[in-house]
Amino acid sequence: MTTWLIIAEETVAADGSAAHRQVKVVRPVNGKKTREEALVELHKVARSHTPDALKGISTVVGRDSDGSYWVLPKNGKGHAACNLRLIEQIRP
Repeated sequence: MTTWLIIAEETVAADGSAAHRQVKVVRPVNGKKTREEALVELHKVARSHTPDALKGISTVVGRDSDGSYWVLPKNGKGHAACNLRLIEQIRP
């Protein structure tokens, strides 16, 4: 049985300082889900996910060519970006 993980990779750049990156598991998608079914779950999460660094800021969501989603500040306002992607959890 495959467990899929929906992860968020947030990049935040404060004014005048170096950007830092934080990766966290948004939620696991377990059960007998195929990759295609897990990608449907990723799409649902992407539509509703608001990264911590973008709370209170108007955002736009777009899908990248690799199937991941970007949550970005609308109109270029803000100093953060979030990439949501699906990965397969590997257990020894």
